[in-house]
Amino acid sequence: MRALLAAAVVAAALWSVRAEAQWHVSPYFGFGIGYPYYSPWYGPRVGIGVHVGGPVHRARAPDPAPQGVLKLYVYPAAGQSEAQTADDRYQCHTWAANESGHDPTLGAGSRDEADGYARAFTACMEGRNYVVR
Repeated sequence: MRALLAAAVVAAALWSVRAEAQWHVSPYFGFGIGYPYYSPWYGPRVGIGVHVGGPVHRARAPDPAPQGVLKLYVYPAAGQSEAQTADDRYQCHTWAANESGHDPTLGAGSRDEADGYARAFTACMEGRNYVVR
């Protein structure tokens, strides 16, 4: 009779727990000294029961990349060195940002501004004998 009563109490306790995705229920049974991983207290623990924990803290997923990310590939057409390519690329980036009013390193802007920057950057790099794709 006691077993039936205990089973009814456990079933009622489990039934009353709200079924939300951010809560977790950990049934336990045991004797011994110490504490389980979810208990904030020390000492002996004897019994049967249910531990209901709070929301599980999960790391936020990174924001997706904005649509239409500008990717321009620059290839030296006249055997320029990597240092010369990097210098020309920086100078053309600065010039294109000033001409178009759009700096892709600062973040969001309209698609028209990004297209204007791409045209200005491509014209500058092609004027310095590079192939831009």
